[in-house]
Amino acid sequence: MRLLDVGGDKPLTFLPLPLETNPSLGVRGIRLLLQHPPLLRTQLSALVRLAQTQTVRVLVPMVTLEDDVAAARRAFDETCQALGAAKRPPFGAMIETPAAALAVPAIARHVDFLCVGTNDLTQYTFAAGRDDPNVNQYFQDAHAALLRLLAIVVADAGDLPLTLCGELAGRAELLPRLLAIGFRSLSVAPPLIPGLKDQIRTLRLDGDGRRR
Repeated sequence: MRLLDVGGDKPLTFLPLPLETNPSLGVRGIRLLLQHPPLLRTQLSALVRLAQTQTVRVLVPMVTLEDDVAAARRAFDETCQALGAAKRPPFGAMIETPAAALAVPAIARHVDFLCVGTNDLTQYTFAAGRDDPNVNQYFQDAHAALLRLLAIVVADAGDLPLTLCGELAGRAELLPRLLAIGFRSLSVAPPLIPGLKDQIRTLRLDGDGRRR
């Protein structure tokens, strides 16, 4: 369950956001939550309580710096301690900015798992708004530059659980390439699951992870 991921293209009527010339590059995701500690702790408390009876994972959105994750982790640990939680849900970070993708070894010190958000990662890698039709030609989530960045994330994540999400994760034509890069967990829309599972069963990768 992702912590409140607002700001940018996701405004809230009950939470006034600062006026920004470029909201996509402004106060959003974990940046916003760290500016409103009571809001962050309310969410963490709810999720930790839920985790005592349900399977829950806590996910931090819009990570840029290691400091973002470290601060959120401290709030999470303090919340678990204050509640006397017998079960601590796994705590993870979204990798959806180039800075986070290139800082996985540092971010990994504070988390139990990672999720790569390819929609925002593509947007920030190519400086092309994901909902801006004027720059559609630059929003290329299958471009070699993005795939190279994904390969770096996989290599740096090592044995840390890693999931790929976003539109790219559900693209059947790219599934062999994603598996070859090293992804083994995909988050996709429910209607796509049967077809992707059937396709995966037909694929074979050699020892280097390449399709054959």
